Amino acid sequence: MNSENQFETIILKILESDPQLLVAASVVLVILIVIGVFFVKTLKKLFSDEIQTPPLSEKERLKKLEELAKEEEELREQRDEAKLQKISEKEDSAKLELQQQEAQLRERQILQRDIPVEVEPEAEESPTGFLDQLKLGVQKTREQLLKTIGETLQGKKEIDEELLDDLEEALLGADLGPETCERVIKVITEKVERKELKDPKVLQQAIKTEITNILDKQYPAVGTSDAKPLVLLMVGVNGVGKTTTIGKIASQYVEDGKKVLLGAGDTFRAAAIEQLQQWAERAGCDFVSKEAGSDPSSVMYETISKAVSEDYDVVICDTAGRLHTKKNLMEELKKMVRVIRKQIPEAPHQILLVLDASTGQNAIFQTREFLEATELTGLVITKLDGTSKGGVIIGIVNEFDVPVRYIGIGEQIRDLRPFDPKAFADSLFI
Repeated sequence: MNSENQFETIILKILESDPQLLVAASVVLVILIVIGVFFVKTLKKLFSDEIQTPPLSEKERLKKLEELAKEEEELREQRDEAKLQKISEKEDSAKLELQQQEAQLRERQILQRDIPVEVEPEAEESPTGFLDQLKLGVQKTREQLLKTIGETLQGKKEIDEELLDDLEEALLGADLGPETCERVIKVITEKVERKELKDPKVLQQAIKTEITNILDKQYPAVGTSDAKPLVLLMVGVNGVGKTTTIGKIASQYVEDGKKVLLGAGDTFRAAAIEQLQQWAERAGCDFVSKEAGSDPSSVMYETISKAVSEDYDVVICDTAGRLHTKKNLMEELKKMVRVIRKQIPEAPHQILLVLDASTGQNAIFQTREFLEATELTGLVITKLDGTSKGGVIIGIVNEFDVPVRYIGIGEQIRDLRPFDPKAFADSLFI
């Protein structure tokens, strides 16, 4: 008998001698069988799932990729829409702010309409000269600009990327506007890369040079036209000093011996007609107007007809400044220009936009709106003496390529000055 048979015989004898042991062995065997069956079924199911999930075909894979790409594109569009919405909200906020300012100005004008205007005697020009007057007029702007630049450069020993970033933020704080700041920093960065600029101490002079380059563009002066009459069309929102500017320009032409005629084209405000008439009397020039509510173009027609027939040298025409009705404003300005050109084809010889420097970046918004309505040949920046936001002049000229013709640095007639780019840049950094 071999060993296997002997082992089986021994096991059988043990189990026969102890029935309980036989039962226990049977239970263990059943448990092992159940576990084995469960294990086999699980493995079979796993292998079956793998077999039943065939790999994607090339066509299906491409379709899946297209779906993923479409989802990414939709997310990108949503992000872009969110950005555009933010920009739109900022523009709407700026428009609302302007409308509120106009409403407040209209309320003040209505309250003051019947108050007689006391004309103070013209003070003699300060003997300190034009540059000193200009320095005094832009003092707040200069202090703001030099303060921000000075604080940025303080303690710096080299020109690095961090300094240039800080300098760009400083220029933004001086109301130069993002596009202009980017241009100035780009020019300075290029000079640094060419090793032309190394010392932070010379950065201020480099900024001054670039600002002068932006402002100092060659444009024909306002009064250089040989046309007779020379026709100026003044545009701008209410409250920027448009009527006062017209009066001051008229006074200067009269002092130069010119025969001047004013046209009251802002027929939507009775106060505007009255104020312009008062300035005409003060300047010693003639005046054309119609009752409030009349068609502005009819006033232009009568003004130009009178100027041509009576041999005037200069005609200055006022217009309405209702920015919140932009469509009407555009059509109105276009119609006025057409009426003027029917009698003098090359007129108006200058279309000047009057801006209040104290409105800062809102002045850029106004310039953009009026450029949509009509062509502009120049800007008049008023109230420079009362604000630290005069740096906006640089931003407007750089962004729109429209020259500054006059700046207002005080209340007197002679404080409205022809703009000198170099003198202005010098006055900001002296």
